Amino acid sequence: MTKDDALNFLSRHQPMPSDKNLTQDIIDKYDDVRKFFIKNPDRKAIELFLRSFGEGDGWGVYQLVEDFFYQCCNIDVKKEIKKVLEDITIPDSIRYWVTQIAAAFSDEILRNGLQISLQSKNIDIRNAAKVAINQLDEYKKQN
Repeated sequence: MTKDDALNFLSRHQPMPSDKNLTQDIIDKYDDVRKFFIKNPDRKAIELFLRSFGEGDGWGVYQLVEDFFYQCCNIDVKKEIKKVLEDITIPDSIRYWVTQIAAAFSDEILRNGLQISLQSKNIDIRNAAKVAINQLDEYKKQN
């Protein structure tokens, strides 16, 4: 797999199919792309991964995407999370996962986007936003 192949795959899957429409081939390829970027981090893949989350849990693979973000420059990840969270047009599947990821990359620049998540009609998104905001508040107290 080349970087262009991997980026093209992610570009074509914005977002991935819902779990009920997912195939083994597609999720295997997604996981291969995830592993490729863990070994070969690329800033271009950050937003593509953030916008790739389909409805469901990607048969357990979406939880593993965070491993890629840890290989990237921390501020780059935070800037992309901010951009995606502040996009009011994203589907709930993306908002849910990106809100979850925001808790792991706690930074004050994410607060506005997390406030948008906190207003979601989806209880899972609201709960994830509460966790991420609590992380921000705890970090603020400690520093």
